[in-house]
Amino acid sequence: MSYILDALRRADAERERGRVPGLHTQVPPSRASEPPAARGGARPSRGPLWIGLGVLAAAIAGIAWWLMRDGASAPSPGPVAQAPSPAPAFKPEPPPAPPPRTGAAPAPAPAPAPAPAPAPAPAPAPAPAPAPAPAPAPAPAVPVQPILAPPPPPPPAPAPSAAPARPPTPPVAPPPVTPSPMPAPATSGDTHLPRVNELSPTARAALPPLKLSGSTYADNPKLRMLIVDGQVVQEGQDIVPGLRLESIGPRSAVIVHQGQRLRLPY
Repeated sequence: MSYILDALRRADAERERGRVPGLHTQVPPSRASEPPAARGGARPSRGPLWIGLGVLAAAIAGIAWWLMRDGASAPSPGPVAQAPSPAPAFKPEPPPAPPPRTGAAPAPAPAPAPAPAPAPAPAPAPAPAPAPAPAPAPAPAVPVQPILAPPPPPPPAPAPSAAPARPPTPPVAPPPVTPSPMPAPATSGDTHLPRVNELSPTARAALPPLKLSGSTYADNPKLRMLIVDGQVVQEGQDIVPGLRLESIGPRSAVIVHQGQRLRLPY
């Protein structure tokens, strides 16, 4: 940098000395007419000029260094592998040989350097031999048991004496089932009995109030029932104390009140 600054200073001084004064050139006053105090005055400062020149020189040096670094770091292009040309389908006839030239034959082009052979791959390490299997331990000797003779079979049991045959017992016939007597339903012979609603007011008042809700008639007397005052009554049962249900017919029932038989139609 110091050499560049010195050269710039010398070039500036020579340019100032060799410049021809023109019409607009201001002639500085003579140093002789100046007072002694002014002669020793300071010359005009050229600091800004030198600063600008220094910055320019530094920029040039930086650019040159950058270009040199890029050129050094750029990788050199590797050799381009050429694809093998396909074999021709047919072999053309060789062209006729050119006439010999009188001039000197051109030097043949140097043959390209052969590509370096690839380094052989390292041989794989041999696998360790398997350890021999341990010999099996000998089996322990089994003591030989003496063969014992089988015990004699037990004597056969005596055959049981044959029991005397008994005559077969004749089957007992079940006793005949006697059907229980069924109460006779209210027949047409009961139609002559007075109806409850035909009694006199005095006799009617002696009876409890009877409210029929339903009745069931069947051939089996056990399935016959009469619903009176909300309760189920079967034949032979008391509706209330002193009033018994004697029989149930398809259209009416016979009740007994104080020994008097009455017909209760429904």
